[in-house]
Amino acid sequence: MILFFLRHGEAGINSHSDFERELTDKGVSASKSVGEFCKKSEISFTHIITSPLVRAKQTAQEVVKFFPNTPIEESEFLTPDSDPKNLFHLLRSFTSGSKILFVTHEPFASTCISTLISGTETANVVMKTTSLACIETHGTPVRGNGNLLWIIPSDFIKK
Repeated sequence: MILFFLRHGEAGINSHSDFERELTDKGVSASKSVGEFCKKSEISFTHIITSPLVRAKQTAQEVVKFFPNTPIEESEFLTPDSDPKNLFHLLRSFTSGSKILFVTHEPFASTCISTLISGTETANVVMKTTSLACIETHGTPVRGNGNLLWIIPSDFIKK
């Protein structure tokens, strides 16, 4: 299984709640760049799963414009303080050939990646806005059975 972790684009600070924070113009542009980068790089997804927070959903909507036949789902298991074990349980329903893009937040993205590649939450993984990481797992994702293939920072994606 191939798992991609995308941290949402830059979000504004003026909203009624953290849940409702929207992408800035820069965040929309960077999210669009991720979709374009993936398309040009022949990176594809069988599923896109996004956090229910507005900024993550907006990021996913920009990416899916380049992959119009890829279904998008929401999951409460991708919020900033989610526990990776809940996501691992959800992934049991996917096939080993799945290539899933998760649009999520910090600290969840770095915690989940760390758990997959080291079995602990102590690997020093940092996901800045619109950074994209790729993890390959051997079988159903569990603690320590993933290999980090790459992390691409947003600045590189824009180029």
